[in-house]
Amino acid sequence: MNCQLCQKNLDAYHEGRLSPDIRNQVESHLKTCDSCKQIYNVLLLADRVVEMERNTDTDPFLVTRVMAGIASLETAGHESESGFIRMLRPVLIAASMAAAVFLGVLAGNLSRPAGNTAEIPVELALINDAVLESVDVLSIE
Repeated sequence: MNCQLCQKNLDAYHEGRLSPDIRNQVESHLKTCDSCKQIYNVLLLADRVVEMERNTDTDPFLVTRVMAGIASLETAGHESESGFIRMLRPVLIAASMAAAVFLGVLAGNLSRPAGNTAEIPVELALINDAVLESVDVLSIE
């Protein structure tokens, strides 16, 4: 029996689903092949770990204790804040928002070229938005 066939039959061998002839071949191969024997030992170890996890007893009060701990941390956090910090927090939020707007306007103005002081064309100066004149009136022919 080669290693590939042996490894293919390891699960069935472990569960006892093989015919006696193939079972004997797998056993003899495991006695002679160290790599297949290591794979079989890993399979046995994995089965033991899974079985231990199945038999682990759960603590029915774990959720209650964790939720009570979270609630106590939340109430302790709110009680420990002084009145000054409660009053200072909205001021700091407003100041940071004002600084963000200021920096945004400053960054927008930095991208504009400084020499953008060209004269306004006559056509644009004559446009009266209140009356909404036609563009054809401004065209020179």
